[in-house]
This record gives sequence, structure tokens and C-alpha cells, in this order.
Amino acid sequence: MKWYQTYLTIAIIATFFSCDTNKTEDTLKTNSKDTSKITTPPIVYEDRRENLPLSIHDTIKKSASYFFSNTNTKDEFQLSIEPGMVKNAKAILKIITADHNLIYKQDFDAYYFIQGIFEPDSIPANISQDAYDAYIDKYGKSISMQQYEAYFKKNVDSFFQFIYPIKENKEKDLNAWGSDILDKDFMQEALRDTTIQLFDITCFTCKEGGAIIGYSRRQNKVVTLLEHD
Repeated sequence: MKWYQTYLTIAIIATFFSCDTNKTEDTLKTNSKDTSKITTPPIVYEDRRENLPLSIHDTIKKSASYFFSNTNTKDEFQLSIEPGMVKNAKAILKIITADHNLIYKQDFDAYYFIQGIFEPDSIPANISQDAYDAYIDKYGKSISMQQYEAYFKKNVDSFFQFIYPIKENKEKDLNAWGSDILDKDFMQEALRDTTIQLFDITCFTCKEGGAIIGYSRRQNKVVTLLEHD
């Protein structure tokens, strides 16, 4: 009887673990299946952006070359805009050295190039808020596809006018910025090394403002010196 009882006990234990393993596998399968059903809801923008009909058919690329990280060779400042609806397409600004090293990258919305079109050149004087809202709404609806395309192209073509080297008195500017400086060590490096070129880059996610950047040879990287309105 003892061997029979021992065999029976082993069989029960084996069955228990077998059932428990199956349950675990079933649970994992169920959880995996449920997780796959989770989707990220689409981004919904304000009406004038959500209803923007303009789209980009092919990748757009623009570039300009400047002495930046090296005094002997120019770096390429490269803009690329991905194809798709402008309301949610992405743009990328890169700085690439002559040795093809990426030293700076900033992603932003391609909507930056079109957002100003919704601001009319003139607005009737002394109107109420309701009348102003109605005027802006009517103005936005009157914009043609040709106007969208021309405005977008003009801003893309003039992109590098808003990324430019600071040619004024660097020491005077750095001292004037004073407490706004984000990296004091780089400021001192830029003051000592007259070959360091600082650049002003507009803020692509703001209505105004920007940042001053430079390449720190001591830190071996691009440094944001300050952000300004």
C-alpha cells in the first residue's frame, strides 16, 4: 500500500503544477492579446490647424554651411521636412560636421512654417471680441490652396535667415546677458577663445524668442548658452 500511496501523491503534485503552468501560460496569452488592443488616440489640434488642407508630397531638404565647430572646415546646417499633412508633419534641424558627425539635432512641427498665415495684415479698429473672432474665422476660411503653398514655400526658403551667426561685439553681448547665461563655463571659454562662433536660433515652438548656441571645444559638444524672448 505504501508504494501506491507514494505514486498517488506524486501524481497529484504533478497534476497540480501542470495545471498551474497552463493557467500561467493562458494568463500571459490573454494579457498579451489585451495589450495589443491598446491604441494611442489621434492628436486633435485647434480647428484651424486640424482643418489645414496643405500636405507635403516628398521630403524637403535645405542646407547652409557655416564655420561653427571647426575654424578650418564648415559644418552643414541641414533642414529636412517629412512628407505628409503639414498639420502633423515633422521637421528636423541638424548640424553635421565635415567628417559627417551629427553634433546637433532639433525636432519640431512643420506647422511652424504655416502658422503665421492665419494672422491678417490688418484688423478693423475698435471691434468687439466677438466681431474680432468672426473676422479671423472668415479670414482663415478665405485662404486658398495656392496661398497656403506660396506662404509655406516662402518660409521654408527663408528658414536660414532665422539661424545666423552673431557678428556683433561678443564680449559686450555676453556681459549684457549676465544672469541669463545657462552655462557660465562656456561663457568664459567663448570670451577667451575669439574663434568660437555663437549662433542665434529662433524658437520653432514659440511665437517669439530663441536660443544662443555655440560649440564648446573643451566640452566637445554644442552648448546652449542662453534662451531669450
